[in-house]
Amino acid sequence: MKQLTDFFEDKEVNSVLDVGTGPGNFIGVLEKVFPAAEMYGVDPDEEALKEATQKYPSAHFSVMKGETLAFENEHFDAASISMALHHLSDVQATLKEMQRVVKPGGWIIINELFSDHLNPAQEVHKAMHHFRSKIDRLNGICHNNSFQKNEILEMAETSGLKICLHFDYNSKAATTDATDIEERKKKLHEAVETIKDKPQYLTFKEEIPEIEAALGQFGFEMATCLVVVGEVQ
Repeated sequence: MKQLTDFFEDKEVNSVLDVGTGPGNFIGVLEKVFPAAEMYGVDPDEEALKEATQKYPSAHFSVMKGETLAFENEHFDAASISMALHHLSDVQATLKEMQRVVKPGGWIIINELFSDHLNPAQEVHKAMHHFRSKIDRLNGICHNNSFQKNEILEMAETSGLKICLHFDYNSKAATTDATDIEERKKKLHEAVETIKDKPQYLTFKEEIPEIEAALGQFGFEMATCLVVVGEVQ
């Protein structure tokens, strides 16, 4: 993300906390933007953190929820949350907690996919994501539909951040690779089988052919992400 690297080129950042880090996918981006910083990652999923530790052994990982961070006030120079806003039960509580543990004048980075202004292949991703999010909710897992772009900006501003930079980011081009498409179709069927004992099972199963047809017609492309950099007041 060249825009992030350019923005932080003249700013001193020695410690960064990645909230909702999962298997650590965003740590690789942060290490490029902040090559001299000490990295920390938190997530409630212990298994995901084991994978993150294997990939980034020099970072510090802890099992923790974003709404209740076990760090002192003004502890970090920056904090980030990537592809995780839609997994939060309380977005504002998490954003405010992130600001609590970042020093005044420090930075919050948000990287989040959005649901509007997408091309047909990205609409396929959105359909698959929303399909899975509905299933997760039936299974008691907090997983919301993706937000619109303006909603993400409003969330950042409402939390008290001063937005200094925002830009769209596309991580990967569309793919029509047959093996990849078949693997994605397989995951749809695996997901619906997790609610086989629920009354909604057949209704959800009937949704799959339409998504599969769109996959075959348009391929698959990750939805565009909005990257927001806000200053902590």
